[in-house]
Amino acid sequence: MRGLKTLTATVVCLALAMPQAMAEDKKGSSGRQAQTKKQMEIPHCTKRLGTVAIVEPDNQWWRELSLGSPEAIIKLFVQQSGCFGLVNRGRSMASRNMERAMADSGELQAGSNLGKGQVKAADYFLQPDIVTTNSNSGGNAIGGLLGGFMGGTLGAIAGGISVKKKEANVTLSIVNARTTEEEAMTEGYFRKSDLSFGGGGGLGWMGGLAGAGGGGYQNTEIGQVIVLAYLDAYTKLVTQLGGLPANAAAAAPVAQ
Repeated sequence: MRGLKTLTATVVCLALAMPQAMAEDKKGSSGRQAQTKKQMEIPHCTKRLGTVAIVEPDNQWWRELSLGSPEAIIKLFVQQSGCFGLVNRGRSMASRNMERAMADSGELQAGSNLGKGQVKAADYFLQPDIVTTNSNSGGNAIGGLLGGFMGGTLGAIAGGISVKKKEANVTLSIVNARTTEEEAMTEGYFRKSDLSFGGGGGLGWMGGLAGAGGGGYQNTEIGQVIVLAYLDAYTKLVTQLGGLPANAAAAAPVAQ
């Protein structure tokens, strides 16, 4: 009987606790709400405008900040926006070539259906970069190559990213893969004072956005700021894509 009373009391306690727990879960923590808010800010397209391949800039500026490539972050924006399909020209392409080589040598099973004419073309190249300062560019912040790194304790990239001030000024450019014409280029900016950084130097809600980039984007303030600067640039880029053709392949000059 004592066991039955104990079980009954436990069930009653759980029943009383469930509505509150459900309400808290539905509402979500403040960090989770902030994350959801930022993810909702990623622009959405009603239809795809073609396929894109992410192309890293030659300077690979992120290495000097002990960060990973921003490619994964940009891919997250593209996937969630639905504006483009993604084609991988990195390790996945290298692995595909290995499979193709095995198919050509007769190593794969019959009916594997791996051969020529199956790789989807990239309609556009999307390149993430930083705004750089060039003393010979006539004041144009976007003109010029990487200006170099500022020494001492500043730890900043000239013109684009300031570790000390926790601010980032980045660019996104989209290039037609067939004509090499630059269709659009946008600039994104973000700074620490625009956010509420929690204790320990991190934003709890960055797990969904910065976590995709890895390599320090989630765990460092400057990494988090860079993510949101690219979100700003991508949002502006999407608003400029109305002039892109519905079918990039058909709109391009006829291949000879």
